[in-house]
Amino acid sequence: MKILVALLVLGMVASTAFAGNITGTVAYDGDAPERPMLTATKDQHCIDAVKGTKSEALVVSKGKGIKNVVIYARVRGAKATVPEKNPVMDQKGCSYYPHVLAVVAGSTVDLTSSDPVAHNVHSHAKKNEAINYQIPQPGKVIPHKIEKAEQIKFTCDIHAWMTGYIVAVDSNFFAVTGDKDDKGQWLSSDAYEASSDKGSYTIADVPAGKVRVVAWHEELGSANKTVEVPASGDINVNFTSADFKKRAKK
Repeated sequence: MKILVALLVLGMVASTAFAGNITGTVAYDGDAPERPMLTATKDQHCIDAVKGTKSEALVVSKGKGIKNVVIYARVRGAKATVPEKNPVMDQKGCSYYPHVLAVVAGSTVDLTSSDPVAHNVHSHAKKNEAINYQIPQPGKVIPHKIEKAEQIKFTCDIHAWMTGYIVAVDSNFFAVTGDKDDKGQWLSSDAYEASSDKGSYTIADVPAGKVRVVAWHEELGSANKTVEVPASGDINVNFTSADFKKRAKK
């Protein structure tokens, strides 16, 4: 029995000891394009909420950091686990909130709305179930399970300017640039644009060994780099907008 306990303890120690952190930045090369203004055309609540807001498709900070880049590590043999508490995709201020939500494939996402007007949750999934439901009043929750890894665009058939993304990955090792502030609260695109952030990210406790680090952005496309994660400490993996390539449309 003592030997068994010792082996279990040793296994637990080894699983945490031989892991490093992937850190880096995702930066924009050159001058970022101006973010176009959004225009609401329906429902007074939306007209008031959207007035003065800009597109979230490409948000670059004063420090050249790019917001809403999903970065994840493909770790061979690592089993992904879903969170105990469902991630939430809200509709707030007639926008998807957050604009980009990263989750582990197999997770159930609670789709909801904080707005006093009806919204339509329209998924454009290709590998997962493509749902199309209306949320008629604030507080209604639609649990939606995302089985497979995929970048899924969401729109609202009632309010055409509304777009958002749920990015499901086959890994617990992921991060989203510029998604939250230092207090863990969702960070608005305007606040990020005004910041000096350099697109910094950290993926903690990645098992040591060779892994592929993948970066995805809705406008820029995707990029990847293969690196050797150390048994402890950090490895720096930086991306710039020049590294990304858009996938050819079929």
